[in-house]
Amino acid sequence: MRFCNYCGASLPDDARFCSSCGKPIPTDSSAGTPRPSAAPASSTIGGTLLLSTKDLVLNKKILSVREHYDIQNTSGTPLGMAEGNFFQLPAKFVVQDSNGSLLMYIQGKIVSLRREFDMYDPAGTTLAAIKKKIVKLIGSEYWLELNGNQFARIYGNFVEHDYRIQVNGKDVVQVHKKWVSVRDSFNISVTGSIDRRLVLGAVIVIEHEEVTEKRS
Repeated sequence: MRFCNYCGASLPDDARFCSSCGKPIPTDSSAGTPRPSAAPASSTIGGTLLLSTKDLVLNKKILSVREHYDIQNTSGTPLGMAEGNFFQLPAKFVVQDSNGSLLMYIQGKIVSLRREFDMYDPAGTTLAAIKKKIVKLIGSEYWLELNGNQFARIYGNFVEHDYRIQVNGKDVVQVHKKWVSVRDSFNISVTGSIDRRLVLGAVIVIEHEEVTEKRS
């Protein structure tokens, strides 16, 4: 199976155009073909500004049927965008840099009674899966795993959107949401070593899940 380099949709091997976004598909047979999974590591990422910035701001458009995020640094410099259709089941999101190049896509799926989301790079390589669990006396938590092995814990107050990502028992990311009239703004501070794509993916998925629960 191949994947669209623009929107992340799955495609037949002989597809010439994406049935989801309509973009032309490269004729190179290797393009969009998943490669063997590899452990997420920031050292393997290209040196784009988005993936090296420590303090990020995600501004969400809330007056739209689509879930759209503008990604910037704390100075307001545009770094990229993320977008998904709120009513699509299962949900899917794409994340692009400021040049419009696909950095990753997020694909939701329903497993038993628990929803989970898989994150992929543009070639279809699995970066991680994010899952939610209910912890007695604590409430809900999320975690990131790869090949069935948990490597990051996400905990905090998800109702107030104030939470942290922890790797090897150490906090590496802090997320805080600012409530504004036209847009919701998420401030992300990366203090440790972690793939920025996983951070962006986690924030987008958690926001989607919490909003979906409120509407259900």
